[in-house]
Amino acid sequence: MKTNMKKEQRERIIKRHRHSVWMHGHSPRALYWENKDVQQIRFDVLLGCGVRKGDSVLDVGCGFADLYDYMKEKGIEVDYTGIDLSPDMIEASKNRLPELTFFEGDLFDFDPPEKSYDWVLLSGALNEPLQDDGEYLESIISRLYLCCRKGLAFNLLNDDYEWSARERYTLQAFKPESVMQQLNVFSGCTVVRTDYMDVDASFFAWREKKYKP
Repeated sequence: MKTNMKKEQRERIIKRHRHSVWMHGHSPRALYWENKDVQQIRFDVLLGCGVRKGDSVLDVGCGFADLYDYMKEKGIEVDYTGIDLSPDMIEASKNRLPELTFFEGDLFDFDPPEKSYDWVLLSGALNEPLQDDGEYLESIISRLYLCCRKGLAFNLLNDDYEWSARERYTLQAFKPESVMQQLNVFSGCTVVRTDYMDVDASFFAWREKKYKP
């Protein structure tokens, strides 16, 4: 079932990121990452899904398209598309990388066709507290999987970790076991990783085992 983000939730996120961009410019702090190293640890884990040179990638909640920069530094040239709810970040990304494709909105606004990208990736875009008992997450997991040809990877804050649980009113965290149950509805080839950073969990789902590294 499609569950759109409420108007007030969207407006709060847009305003929050407008302020963060004004305060920090193009930096991980504007995306509420602690620093670039932490951001890149998450990127490195997500790319373990199997993205290869020449693949097409949809980056959901792309921010400043830092994931594209990271892949390029690693020699992974991809056909990249980014989408983000923040008009300020999309404008910055278009100005910085005019050769790439960017869309403003969320995944349901964009509504790409089924299996339209090899890989669908999402890093940090679901940490905003929506206070909806996980309805939006459940809906977007379904949509993420629908869009991919090979697989998807995304990270969330880990609610099994004490810090994440304490910060539940300023950030949104999820139980990895519950998220895996949702993923397993769509794919018979799934993995969760919680071994790289206590606060985080990364989830992977592949269309077929042959795509799994």
